[in-house]
Amino acid sequence: MSMHVVLEGFDDRSLRSKVELYWQEKAHRIERFLKGYPSDVYELRLTIHASHKGEHNWWYEARGVVRLPTGTLVAHREGEDPIALIDQIVDNLVRQIKRHRELVRKDYLYKRKSRAKRDLVAAEPLLAQDKSRGRQRDFFRLLRPLLNFLADHARRELRILEIEGVIHPREVSVADLLDEVLNRAWRQYPKRPDRLPLYVWLTQLLHDVIEDWVRQEPRPHVSLQTRVLEGVQDLPVHEIQVGEDEWWAALLGYSETLTLEDLVPGCDPTLRWDELEPSEQREQILQLVRRLPRPQRQALLLSAVEDLDLAEIAMLQGRPEEEVRQDIDHARRQLRQWLEERQQIEPATRDDGSLESNVSSSKFGELG
Repeated sequence: MSMHVVLEGFDDRSLRSKVELYWQEKAHRIERFLKGYPSDVYELRLTIHASHKGEHNWWYEARGVVRLPTGTLVAHREGEDPIALIDQIVDNLVRQIKRHRELVRKDYLYKRKSRAKRDLVAAEPLLAQDKSRGRQRDFFRLLRPLLNFLADHARRELRILEIEGVIHPREVSVADLLDEVLNRAWRQYPKRPDRLPLYVWLTQLLHDVIEDWVRQEPRPHVSLQTRVLEGVQDLPVHEIQVGEDEWWAALLGYSETLTLEDLVPGCDPTLRWDELEPSEQREQILQLVRRLPRPQRQALLLSAVEDLDLAEIAMLQGRPEEEVRQDIDHARRQLRQWLEERQQIEPATRDDGSLESNVSSSKFGELG
């Protein structure tokens, strides 16, 4: 990281030293929210101009700048106390960094998912041709790399089942699930409903695989992958393709990130939440999400994270759109209530400043 402090007009050396030391101390808070960016690609700069205000008073103008590969953030404050100005600058920059990272992440994920959908649409005629002509190996070679769009969703579902104690840790892997989806896609392709887009149908197959695996008693402690056509396991691994304006987002690991903003838009995380490591935040989110009834949980994740619209979720779950919409709304309000109770987000307020009432947990039954 390149960090600079420019103090103009500071005649008092002791004050200059105090301001420099305080900035170095507070800058660590900003660095915390820049984890993921290589330290040599971002710059942090503080500039404070001191000037006389009257015969004995001083006036200070402070500007903080964070330059990132994905954008430049600026905060400006003025006042009579340079230490207080640093606090204000840091608070403002931290808020901006959090918003900026979220916007970059969402933009990257949207582009990645849109590209995955386009790739599947382009592959449909060839998949149909391979199936009709019995070319299983060609079908597998074409579709298997395109199933990467399901990987994050599969990983979250497996982790929730592990938290619930339904499956043992590492009992089944994401690769196992995707390989079984591949097998089922081959067997069931001629019966695929015309009304279901291919990516929705494949998501449905993934849910079916998980449900069938959970229902097996006792479940086999062997990999599902053994049932994949021999010779397909050695297919080359395809890297996720990103554009020139997206590679920093990919570098930051956004493809595996689940955030509060995804599930509770507009929430304001507290310092207690911000102090958690990203891995701890994801785990706590999943701990809460798994308490929701399964249809509501799946509807919320499919909408908020997988970018499916209400009509697609309704088709996938076989229920009315309005019911899906109500479930997503109820799930978000319940998550907000739990997070507020844990003091991990600030209480929601109405326009008049009063606190909003939360949804009753009775709507969700006994959730534990």
